[in-house]
Amino acid sequence: MKKYTSISVAFVSIIALIVFALSCQRDYKSEPAVVPPPTDPVIKGYFVEHFDTNSDLTKKGWVFKNNSDPLGEAGWRTGRYEQINLANKKLAQGIVTVGFPAYRATNDPHDFISCDITACGNQTGTGNFSAWLISPAVPIHNGDSIIFYTIANDLAVDPNNGISTSDRLQLRLSLNSSANVGGDTASVGNFTTVIYDSNPSYSNNSLGGHPTQWTKIAKVISGIPGSGVTTGRFAFRYYASDAGLYGGSAGTNYPSVVGVDELVFKPRN
Repeated sequence: MKKYTSISVAFVSIIALIVFALSCQRDYKSEPAVVPPPTDPVIKGYFVEHFDTNSDLTKKGWVFKNNSDPLGEAGWRTGRYEQINLANKKLAQGIVTVGFPAYRATNDPHDFISCDITACGNQTGTGNFSAWLISPAVPIHNGDSIIFYTIANDLAVDPNNGISTSDRLQLRLSLNSSANVGGDTASVGNFTTVIYDSNPSYSNNSLGGHPTQWTKIAKVISGIPGSGVTTGRFAFRYYASDAGLYGGSAGTNYPSVVGVDELVFKPRN
């Protein structure tokens, strides 16, 4: 009798373990799968741009336009991160690092996009900067979000003159599928709405100007009449007036390098 009782207890114990294991398995399988967000900018309106391969941007619908005066050698370009011999009588001299590594790199530290002082061909004092990086056309509505990371250089200052670099980045919106930004430094074309302006007073980057560490910027679109528009574009504009290698005519406005990385355009819920 004791023998049969022991077998029964053992059998019941085995059954209990199997039931417990199956219940755990059901709980595990009941967890929802992680579904990645849509990435098709035409159909879904949602897209992510890592700026890892900037040579492909025009194929994706991005537009580059440099209205700086005088025109420089480069507008928006693959992320700048290099050492140069800075020969400026007012700023730090010698070998300095210009630029910065990407916020998030896939291949190398240059996996972002940047614009810098070379956008304007000013080598003597006075220049006006207006370099545009224009998004593909996307459906835009009130409540849509534009999220990105940005940074600027903070070069060493001259302790005798208290001079530092200053940079300005605008994020502008057009309620039109055209990439028209006009043809001169002051024009903005269809991009009349300012969503973000990092440094309108051209303050020193180290004293409240453009962020000098990678900083997340998140802006929600509003003010569009009705329920929104069929298509539109947004654009980054690297902008400065009367600025340059030697600070412009006043000797106080020194552009350096601005970077943008990990952009997300997110439609409203």
